[in-house]
Amino acid sequence: MYAELYSYLILHKNLPVPGIGTFLLQRHSAVADFPNKLILPPSFSIALDNKEQTPAMSFYKWLSQALSSSDHEAVTRFNDFAFNLKNQLANGDIINWNDVGTISKGLGGEVKFIPQEKIILEEPVPAEKVIREKAEHMVRVGEDDKTSEEMTTFLNQTEEKKSLWWAAALVIGLIAVVFLGWYFSENGVEVASTANSKQVSPIESAATYKLLP
Repeated sequence: MYAELYSYLILHKNLPVPGIGTFLLQRHSAVADFPNKLILPPSFSIALDNKEQTPAMSFYKWLSQALSSSDHEAVTRFNDFAFNLKNQLANGDIINWNDVGTISKGLGGEVKFIPQEKIILEEPVPAEKVIREKAEHMVRVGEDDKTSEEMTTFLNQTEEKKSLWWAAALVIGLIAVVFLGWYFSENGVEVASTANSKQVSPIESAATYKLLP
């Protein structure tokens, strides 16, 4: 009956066993394995809740179909299974349930359960990182939301303005250099050549006083 009960646990994610507790199937999310470029599928592990639950009638109906027996016979066989399991644990036996784990009696008389390795029901999926160079997405700029295309256009315009400013400064600088070269070639490079060559003659001012006779 171990195989049938394991199938029920996988399908319904819980299995109550009177006198033992409730076995629970716990799901773990898929994991990205970047070094190997894989997405590892979801995995499952089994835990034991010592709180006992009474199996529902739907469980016995499922079990009767799995055992190809009547509902009454399924109830009897399952109760006998749970009773024998409890007695084995009381006698100190260790029960190895394939694909589920190890069941034994703890020091305090409680049921001790050690699960087997995680259950993986699917195959890993290859995962390659896709880079979309021109994919449009939203970008937060201050208080505004702009698309990546709008930001690219804005940054390109800024770069063009910077380029034109440097170009204009370069042209002005070249013109200044050419002018200075021409000026010094015409007037020389002496200090006097940069001064005003026109001589200044003092202007004789008229008398501002009169002689008395």
